Amino acid sequence: MTTNSPTAPHLKSEEAIIEGIECGIADIKAGRTVSHEAAMASLRKVIAAEEWPD
Repeated sequence: MTTNSPTAPHLKSEEAIIEGIECGIADIKAGRTVSHEAAMASLRKVIAAEEWPD
């Protein structure tokens, strides 16, 4: 008979996902993020200058 109980590896994976989300929320609250517009502007500058990484 099988159960629908989560396995230890599954629980570890879920914990890691939750931890990542919590870290992201903390970054937002601390102002350690950039807007989508600022990120895209930076990418456009790199593309326009053709500053591709080696």
